[in-house]
Amino acid sequence: MAAGGERRLTGGHTNTVLTIAASTGADVRLISGAENGELCVWSVDGTCHHHWQIPDADGDVTSVVCSNICSNLFYVACGVKIYSYDVRNLSSYARSYEFNQEEINEITLNEKENFLAAAEDSNNIKIINLMESKVFKTLQKHTNICSAVRFRPHRPWELLSGGYDSKLIQWDFGKSRAYCIMDMQEMGCVPEELDSYLVNPPFVHSIAVSTTGNTVAVGTENALVQVFDASKRTLQLCHTFRTHTQGVSQVHCPTFAPDKFIISGGNDCRICVWDLECLSDSVVSNGCLSSDGHVVSSSGVPSALACEITHTEKVNWITCATSSNRNYIVVGDNTANPILFPFPV
Repeated sequence: MAAGGERRLTGGHTNTVLTIAASTGADVRLISGAENGELCVWSVDGTCHHHWQIPDADGDVTSVVCSNICSNLFYVACGVKIYSYDVRNLSSYARSYEFNQEEINEITLNEKENFLAAAEDSNNIKIINLMESKVFKTLQKHTNICSAVRFRPHRPWELLSGGYDSKLIQWDFGKSRAYCIMDMQEMGCVPEELDSYLVNPPFVHSIAVSTTGNTVAVGTENALVQVFDASKRTLQLCHTFRTHTQGVSQVHCPTFAPDKFIISGGNDCRICVWDLECLSDSVVSNGCLSSDGHVVSSSGVPSALACEITHTEKVNWITCATSSNRNYIVVGDNTANPILFPFPV
């Protein structure tokens, strides 16, 4: 379907938006980060409340994460540094963390928000103890760029990471131990007659984890969305979705329906909403895969695909926001203006 009712957020950035986060609570804010150290704070109605550039920025803002415990607090990755900000005083950052050696690709907070993980170009993941402002652990197992990282809810010492080595790794970060390494080249095997982007290496671009901790989604360069059952300690592949025709740059599990919907966005300018509840435990026809990850059909629209928005730009980031009992998909694309789509399902 074509987009309808969407709203561009203008009057803020002058550079391409790379990342967006949404705060929780009654006063919902959107924090967007862009190239050259730019940041903006928005309300969901589209008002830009503050626009600034990190004073000593040496790179692009690649990741923003909002605190769920303190609604005024958020963290920003820019170049090799991490900054914390308080929206009540944006004249300067509250604190900076300078522990990474190469550009940071993503940051994430654990549930208690005493640890922050940062995935960087050097293949490493730095676990920062925020209470003590020092490195707690450095995790080293990826053999190429570490692109994505997520703490696993309700499992206080577990972390997921993905990289350009096509690996998805489950960590016990307290022990610096990788207890499960999954090769995405072996996930959701696809017959040779299925053409196009599936021949590309399955670099991991994005990881999403539902707030219940029971669902994990992974977006890969070979145009697939891999969905894992995370109800047990070790992840189990349960579905592979193929409708994107280029790399899946973003996956997201909305908090308002954590184990029902997955949203994906790609370099093909598509934004897809997948409905997990429509899938049986056995075989899913019309373009999806069976529960063991094997293709059963390559024609038609996947039955799990609840909605597809045909966008005009490549997708850099996806999050969701809820305001006044309305749900929105918030997208950063290859423009300077974030865009809000009313949740279409």
